[in-house]
Amino acid sequence: MAKFAEMNSNCQHCGVSFEPEPGFYYGAMFVSYAFNVILLIAIWLFLFLLFDPSDWVYIMAIPLGSVLFTPLFFRYSRILFLHMFGGINFDPTIK
Repeated sequence: MAKFAEMNSNCQHCGVSFEPEPGFYYGAMFVSYAFNVILLIAIWLFLFLLFDPSDWVYIMAIPLGSVLFTPLFFRYSRILFLHMFGGINFDPTIK
């Protein structure tokens, strides 16, 4: 689990750099934050509408969901940020 933050520096197929400039992925934190907000609202709605549990269930479920999804959100926020602002486009002809 400690290696979930590791990332290739260049693409193995075309050689494009995955870090266009130093500190590029600071903006990905905002994308990750948005993912977490959506997840936390979804967990709250799910619990509220289907079970209406006591407060301690919310206090346990919401942080647990956030911790469990952190590696996934970390990766996908970087991928999404790179595609939105990195100027990298997919070219199927490159092999």
